[in-house]
Amino acid sequence: WTYDVFYHPAIIRRKYEYLMRMDDDSYFMDHIKMDIFNYTYNAKLDYIYRCVYYESIAPMVPIVHRLLNKTNLQNGCIYNNFFVIRLKWFYESKQVQTFVRELIRDDFMLRQYIGDGCAHAAMLEIDKQVKAQFLTNISYGHNFHLMPSGHVFWAFRAETKFYEEIKNACHQLTVLRSSKGILTRINVTAT
Repeated sequence: WTYDVFYHPAIIRRKYEYLMRMDDDSYFMDHIKMDIFNYTYNAKLDYIYRCVYYESIAPMVPIVHRLLNKTNLQNGCIYNNFFVIRLKWFYESKQVQTFVRELIRDDFMLRQYIGDGCAHAAMLEIDKQVKAQFLTNISYGHNFHLMPSGHVFWAFRAETKFYEEIKNACHQLTVLRSSKGILTRINVTAT
């Protein structure tokens, strides 16, 4: 995403205000009691995310050290299979653009396998003016990583029924309710 999606002509030309990432193997585990975009807009947030994880940032330590004068990220990496970003912040933050240029120069990000989650976490630390929020009140899952409402960290649950249901992803929305493995199916095929 950092390397290509933010620079895709369709994103740049249409002048979107926000971009949300939610992978095709991701899902909300329960009803969301708010409109995520309205919430982000009304709170004047630049970035929202649901979860963090820990991964080595060794390849980008020289860049992080140069920009932040430290060799680690305060809160780990962002589990970024679900996030919302205000594109104007991404494009106009000089600190973020300096950092991103360092990552994509000479395909450094790809050659060193620097994950987007770590890159996003660094962007949030590099720009001291960013308004970001870690939302724990959304029940969210990505594949078998479950994040029930109120839980800070994700849990792994091998739910084989859900794996079988993913085959129908083009015809139905499959919702995994809570961490109990209860599936709800919503038909999305036109009749």
